[in-house]
Amino acid sequence: MHGENGPEDITRTDDKKDPHIWLSSNLSFSLHHKKSAQKTFAVLRMIRQTFSRITRMDFQILYGACVGPLLEYANPVVYSGRTKDVILIERVQRAAMKMVAGLMSVDYETRLVVFDIFPLEYRRLRGDLILTYALLVQGLANRFFTVDQANTAGAC
Repeated sequence: MHGENGPEDITRTDDKKDPHIWLSSNLSFSLHHKKSAQKTFAVLRMIRQTFSRITRMDFQILYGACVGPLLEYANPVVYSGRTKDVILIERVQRAAMKMVAGLMSVDYETRLVVFDIFPLEYRRLRGDLILTYALLVQGLANRFFTVDQANTAGAC
């Protein structure tokens, strides 16, 4: 690769954390999902050790403050669409909901309804639509994208 001072060697790195997002050498975000799930499982263990009994109200507060943000951080960026990643995040969410007293034997879909939490794919789609709306309708696109008139070939 040529830099300002002539040719430069490109070094290979295995895994990289760029501010808060993990990226593997094959440019897959699966590592980010894995690290996110590990961190969330650690938080769930801490919650389980701290509280002897978790009610529905306790869960909604703890999920909204401690669990949900870890699972959904940077979703518009790291969404890969890989079934493996979706299953991993859903598994963490299932484990979190099983901690609530009296709802261990209830199936996952019913627990989602009880806690008023939407499935992961729905939340991702909703986030993407909100971002698209903000970029296009609210005029924020010029903050993220620039149009070079020399390269448009008369299209703009």
